[in-house]
Amino acid sequence: MRVLLQLPEGLKGKALKLAEKLEREGKEVVISCSPCYGGCDIALEEARKCKADRIIQYGHSPFPIKSRIPIEFVEYRTPVKFKRVIKKALKELRGFKKIGLVTTVQHIGQLGEIKGFLERNGKKVFVGRHGKRAKYNGQILGCDVGSVRSIEKKVDCFLFFGGGLFHAVGGAVATEKPFLAVDPFMRNLKWMEEERRKEMGRRKGALLAALTAKNFGIICSTKPGQFNLKTARKLKGMLKRNGRNAEILICNEVNYESLNNFLEIDCFVNTACPRIAEDYERVRKPILGVEEVEKIIKIKRT
Repeated sequence: MRVLLQLPEGLKGKALKLAEKLEREGKEVVISCSPCYGGCDIALEEARKCKADRIIQYGHSPFPIKSRIPIEFVEYRTPVKFKRVIKKALKELRGFKKIGLVTTVQHIGQLGEIKGFLERNGKKVFVGRHGKRAKYNGQILGCDVGSVRSIEKKVDCFLFFGGGLFHAVGGAVATEKPFLAVDPFMRNLKWMEEERRKEMGRRKGALLAALTAKNFGIICSTKPGQFNLKTARKLKGMLKRNGRNAEILICNEVNYESLNNFLEIDCFVNTACPRIAEDYERVRKPILGVEEVEKIIKIKRT
């Protein structure tokens, strides 16, 4: 059996050991060295080219992708000592009773322990129902914050447990409630109001700029979990019916330098990963989400 092994950037350092393990099991291994951004980003074309019998992607929970080549998702868990940093967080949470708890798949196995620890310290803790793309309650993805939205009305604030700010920003923008990011690796805490304000400001600015835009480029990614040509075609039709020029721009990985070469385009529309728009500073032109196109059309009509 020939296997295509795929890992996100943070786990590529483990690729050789994982490949050796698979080879000891009698498998032939080919390692993808392309960037991998999530469970949505399966290297199907690479698997086809090397005639792989199976794709094994490490690091992410299963993602709903249709593929003739079997896909095996191997989740990566990182158990960490959390009591010290959660005790630190409790000081920040003194004014809040009802806490919404969210994390990534990396720490989902410890969510129950963290919940129990918070409850023993007087908090009422809620773990939300996951959305369509996430697998676990309390889990958030860059494109799925259902675990936040499902309990927003029940809680006073949210606590995100995990490294970095990528997932924390997505969670914070999905709610108006206070949002505390707790990083168990750096052992630091960060209230996300400033990041939320910045992202909401970006969206408002993009909407205002798009109102006067004439030429639109609709970004459509061929990544298996992001490919949305049907929506791209629908948006193109909507824009044209409302007096705008629109063309579909198809790619695998969004290259910002390449987008900047489309000098005639006034505004981009993103149908791929919803977090792409946050890199607007690299594009120098407004980037709208799908729902925001509908908003500018409604505004124009009124």
